[in-house]
Amino acid sequence: MADLRKLTRNEWDRLDTQFARTPDPDEGSSASGEHYMLTYILNQLGFHPMSRREAMDLAERLLSNGWTDNK
Repeated sequence: MADLRKLTRNEWDRLDTQFARTPDPDEGSSASGEHYMLTYILNQLGFHPMSRREAMDLAERLLSNGWTDNK
């Protein structure tokens, strides 16, 4: 994936909160809806991961990219 845009602080906070709640897909099976919520947030931000692992990796990259105060 190419360079990712920086999220706004509100977007970053929202993604960070959900990312922290979402279990790693490699650590056993998870019937919780946390992965669905993470994918939903990513979709709203304009990203469309195709798997749980891709959603986790993408969220991690976006979060490590920091945020911008620009709207």
